[in-house]
Amino acid sequence: MISGYLITTLLISELTQSGRISFLNFYERRARRLLPAMLVVMLASLPFAWHYLLPNQLVDFSKSLMASLFFSSNFYWDFSLQQYEAESALLQPFLHTWSLAVEEQYYIIFPLLLFAIYRWNQKYLVSILGVGLLSSLFLAQWMTGQDGSFSFYMLPTRFWELLAGSLLALYLLDRSTPHLSSRLITLAPALGMLMVTGSLLGVGFEAHHPGVITLIPVLGTVLIIGFKTEGDWVNATLSRPSMVYLGLLSYSLYLWHYPIFAFGRMADANPSLAHKGSWIVFTLALSALTYHLIERPFRSRRLTTRTLAISLLTTSSLVIVVSMYWIQSDGIPERHDYVGDLLNASQTAALSQDKTLCHSGGRDPAGGRGPIYPISNACVFEDFPGAATLVLVGDSHAGVLAGSVRDLARENQLNFAQITQVGCPHLEGNLSALCRERTESIRPFLRKFEKATIIYSARLPLYIEWEPFDNEEGSREPENSNMTRASKTKGTARQRANQVISTLSSWINDGHELVIIYPVPEQGFHVSVALNLISSGIESAEDLPVLSTSYAVFKKRVASSYKALDQISGPRVKRVYPEKLFCTEASGRCFASEHDRIYFLTDNHPSQLGSDLIVKQVADMLHLKMPDSFQE
Repeated sequence: MISGYLITTLLISELTQSGRISFLNFYERRARRLLPAMLVVMLASLPFAWHYLLPNQLVDFSKSLMASLFFSSNFYWDFSLQQYEAESALLQPFLHTWSLAVEEQYYIIFPLLLFAIYRWNQKYLVSILGVGLLSSLFLAQWMTGQDGSFSFYMLPTRFWELLAGSLLALYLLDRSTPHLSSRLITLAPALGMLMVTGSLLGVGFEAHHPGVITLIPVLGTVLIIGFKTEGDWVNATLSRPSMVYLGLLSYSLYLWHYPIFAFGRMADANPSLAHKGSWIVFTLALSALTYHLIERPFRSRRLTTRTLAISLLTTSSLVIVVSMYWIQSDGIPERHDYVGDLLNASQTAALSQDKTLCHSGGRDPAGGRGPIYPISNACVFEDFPGAATLVLVGDSHAGVLAGSVRDLARENQLNFAQITQVGCPHLEGNLSALCRERTESIRPFLRKFEKATIIYSARLPLYIEWEPFDNEEGSREPENSNMTRASKTKGTARQRANQVISTLSSWINDGHELVIIYPVPEQGFHVSVALNLISSGIESAEDLPVLSTSYAVFKKRVASSYKALDQISGPRVKRVYPEKLFCTEASGRCFASEHDRIYFLTDNHPSQLGSDLIVKQVADMLHLKMPDSFQE
């Protein structure tokens, strides 16, 4: 909103004075304002990424740098973070640049739109922008319920917030516009401050934002900026030198805070308040240095356009070259020592068919993200015509089992089909539009197999409860807004549990055999990150720690999932309990790793060893022969 207000004020002032807009000067000012500081933060982040990130994480980091540099990171994050097995949003150093990308896309479109309307018939300017605001707001409200990730990250559903600032600028610049009474003007800033602070402290946004509920902070900001007076306490507070100085540092604060906190969490998975306080101090110090040494000099006209261009071209080329090299080198796996090699060897295999990943939206071997596609394009391996088929169904928890299930099928001369997608449990009434389409298509697709045994696995505790995992020992999974934003509105926990029961029961009623893999233990922390942080000096399995979480917490976490799955009955139902592999009553713990036996890689996804152990239980239930390739 503030960006829309400032840019419109500048552009309208220029149009009023000269009747034109110097687009060259406008975009040069934007480049001076945004690029130098951003490039400094990118360059400063490179050595930390090299040190802390595993190969696939380094590839993702490099791609995010490229997307940020070209102001398209909202597209990148909309795609990559729709999948909840992606690294925690709090561990992505440049996730915050999605909003900068939205603003830059606005800067590209809005001046051209404003100039065209102004030249055509400026008396319709407010009306056209008003219609645009309402259209964008209604689109945001609707889209948040359909595709929360798109609604959150994309310009069409954010345009109205920027247009609110633009309309405020037009209101304040137009002296002929009737203004409010003095009494209302006196109350407006205080009401605005109440709306802004109230939205921060007391309004739950995650399921409905952006949308109508977002009007609260937007209108609050409009009231504060639009109706400030010399005597009101809000203006007096915000005009204090300390507040003004923070405002000057705001862009550098925006740039630095996320990388500092992301790398800080990589260095310390459970930071204390003291550690977080030191990160804040570090952010303030770096922001002040960046403002005085980078922002101000580059914004000054004493720095010639030629010098600016050379500086930006040189530094951006360095970022691009390094990023491309890291991407092309698959994250340079040779950087790592014993622990890195162990973690790389623990990665699960990503199946593909006709050069397309079988796990819809999953990670390819090079660390990139594969396409999202309908069930009609699912991988079907008919190696043994006329034989029965093992059909793996679920979200990424099923996806990581695909290599092991494929090996099991081949060993027993069975065909194999994989119907998995990131963040999609294939349950009735669940998640995004594409996931609903897949769920509606799955029963007709399964009927193509005369003798099918469905193996189902999904992160049901999250889908049913819609709460991030807290291991109650200091590690809590961050709220994943990209998955829950739209989905948390889809009924109660009881209703979602009933969806599990009805969906899986419908497959049984269609005549299919069903193997239900019950929920795996969650950790609340990323196992690979935790091990990577202590990798220095470790040269053998004996030096590695045992990572575990509470068995009692696991039981409480999965209670509703177990209750739902236990209600699915019949002779064609078989059950596999991963807790029997990873948890023991004697210790009261669920193990994520035991020295060099790495069972999990992220905070809830099994490693190759963990996958093999789970699928071995499936083989036992189906009386199938175990492949020799399975790890024990």
